[in-house]
Amino acid sequence: MRRAVAGVWDVPGEGGGPALAAVGICFFLGSAAGCLLAAAAGGSGAESLTAYVQGFLSAAGEGDVQPPALLPLMWEVLRWPVLTVALGFTALGVLGIPILFSVRGFLLSFAVSSFVRMFGSEGCFAAALIFGVSGAVSIPALFVLGVQGLTASVRLAGRTIGESRRGSPFGRAYFVRCGMCAGAFCVCILLEYLAVPTLVGWAARMLAA
Repeated sequence: MRRAVAGVWDVPGEGGGPALAAVGICFFLGSAAGCLLAAAAGGSGAESLTAYVQGFLSAAGEGDVQPPALLPLMWEVLRWPVLTVALGFTALGVLGIPILFSVRGFLLSFAVSSFVRMFGSEGCFAAALIFGVSGAVSIPALFVLGVQGLTASVRLAGRTIGESRRGSPFGRAYFVRCGMCAGAFCVCILLEYLAVPTLVGWAARMLAA
């Protein structure tokens, strides 16, 4: 039983390593760009960002943060895996999936870095509460989808230039991993809906203290 579960989570051996390296590097580069932009923000841009974050935290500290609307929340969480899976079924995923991971890393890093820039070490802890709870589940699941999707896209692209058509990149394990990751993202939606508003309130009160 343990071997079967481990086999499901093993990404395809052929191309899995390079795919993991590609999406990892793109996520890292996007994250680095987000850090640099947050650090370099100045003038009116910095003032607007500070006013926005402080206004949000002020409302949260007063208990005005309500659970988000469910449909926008589902879109916020599911857009990344849905786009990753969709690109994995086409040769366009060879470029699209790395770009998607770069954008995801950039947005997450920019948000976290903005908190750290404005509030220092306490901002780091607050960002971990706000972004880290669901991110600890969603980011690994997204990487699983990204690696297998990029591997499949490379094979599909190879077919378009006349390489061997033997074997399909979409086996049973591929779809089982998609299903398991879908379950992980459902957990993220529940966390964002039920837990994160409370955590935002705690973070706001901590930063205001």
